[in-house]
Amino acid sequence: MRMAQDGNVGTGGTLDRRTMLTVGGMALLAACTGKAGKRPDIDFIIPYAPGGGFDSYARIVLPPLQKALGVQVHPDNVDGAGGARAANMLYRAKADGSAISIVNIPGAIILQQQGGLAFDLARLTWLANMGRDAYGVVVAANSPIRTIDDLRALGKRRTVQFPCVGPAGMAYSATKIGMHLLGVPVNLISGYKGTNDYIVATMRGDGDAAIASLTAIEPFRQAGTVRLLCTFEKTSSIPGVPDATLLGQPDLADIVQLRSIAAPPGLPDDLRQSYSKALVTAMRDPSVTAWAKKKHASLAPDDSDTTIQLIRQQSQFVTRWKGLIAS
Repeated sequence: MRMAQDGNVGTGGTLDRRTMLTVGGMALLAACTGKAGKRPDIDFIIPYAPGGGFDSYARIVLPPLQKALGVQVHPDNVDGAGGARAANMLYRAKADGSAISIVNIPGAIILQQQGGLAFDLARLTWLANMGRDAYGVVVAANSPIRTIDDLRALGKRRTVQFPCVGPAGMAYSATKIGMHLLGVPVNLISGYKGTNDYIVATMRGDGDAAIASLTAIEPFRQAGTVRLLCTFEKTSSIPGVPDATLLGQPDLADIVQLRSIAAPPGLPDDLRQSYSKALVTAMRDPSVTAWAKKKHASLAPDDSDTTIQLIRQQSQFVTRWKGLIAS
């Protein structure tokens, strides 16, 4: 083999010094960044313990989301501090598409107002929203309380006991606002780790009633272990169950939970749009829509831009009731 005098490839196919340096640099870059052009696997942070509504929503969308993005998506339940631990973890994650999280809105907004977050939620990169979940009031199946009027009658004798997660959870605020509108004095028993825990506590007799999303309530209702007294929907999705209109309190319909999905601050705009499209596509997958119908889940996919608008609206809602929530 011999090198050509002009410094290019010789007749024996030997690479010149410049080419060797270039190839070496590319190899080093590949070693540092992994497979060129391949998106990283995604860590999907779920802010509560397994088995609750947020966990169910996130996990049902994983298979079609993996298909839409062409990467593995790994669920990661990060419980603690009413969702603050997961939110702060997302905020500190790299903005390279390797981490996303489902976020409780307006629960996280309330948490931010109470000083439970170390950052401004507006700085997150909002990707999509999984729908608007309405709330309902349940009692144990064997409870003597059969109607909202029964709750009011009990409230004239003593405060009505409502188990819940805690001040950072949306059910805490939904209970305060909802029972205020319905004229029922309440005492909130907080400290339960998740929605399932405090519904079971209500069935056990730790409290008189509980307020939770209809998605979380539905498995218990189908099992016959709870009685649904009413929904906070404008028009009830469950036949025979009173709604906000029938109860004469249309403002109850404004009490909704968004299950919004976000990435860390600074996610490149091309990734934001790509992830938003993939999430909406995944939520429209037949397997997801069939699950939503079965669970009475109000799953209506929203893209990134619409999600930002919804969060602004929820921020206004929280501000309206800020005094009652904080009392």
